[in-house]
Amino acid sequence: MLLQPLLGRATVWLRRKGWIRQRGDRYNSFAELKTEQPHGAFSIEIADRGSPITIIAIHGGKIEPGTSSLAKRIAGDTFNYYSFSGHKRRHNWDLHITSTAFDEPSALALASRSRVVVTLHGCMGLGAIAYTGGDNVELQQQLEAELNRASVKSQPHPVFHGRSSHNICNRGHKRGLQLELTPRLRLCPFAWRKRRTLIARVRKVLGDDDTLSG
Repeated sequence: MLLQPLLGRATVWLRRKGWIRQRGDRYNSFAELKTEQPHGAFSIEIADRGSPITIIAIHGGKIEPGTSSLAKRIAGDTFNYYSFSGHKRRHNWDLHITSTAFDEPSALALASRSRVVVTLHGCMGLGAIAYTGGDNVELQQQLEAELNRASVKSQPHPVFHGRSSHNICNRGHKRGLQLELTPRLRLCPFAWRKRRTLIARVRKVLGDDDTLSG
């Protein structure tokens, strides 16, 4: 009975800090955002390793905390890596551009050269859960099976399906995978083993499929 009030207070605090949205996105394109935001509000990090697989966090840094660091660890020295990260003292949600509208040129170029794109996002929810989405349903189901076998709960997200050709996760040649990670999985110090398992299992699924990595 106490969980709902606690979740409500946590949501209010996160909104006050500017870490989750209060209403719709402020910007509909990267060009709009770049024109209005001050120098140092965000950064872009790219590692193009010539891999057919790209790991992306378009809401990194303080926008959806934990996503850029996890994306970087999944990419390792093997896969391409991209992060758009917010660095403002507050109201980093102003830098949020939804996945179907995210059009930062270097991200689109890297995705278009990729066979598969995997995007990491933060979502609300109780427990340590890795929700899945994206148009590559076979890859989605493979990862869910791997994670559930390893005691990391995974299932399709009930709202954020990632099923659009405009979604950046589907800009690769074989479509892609969208991961929505709850705060406990992304940020809780006591969930470090689950994060390590998530990283290992995502890398395993991507590396085991010859049609993706070959």
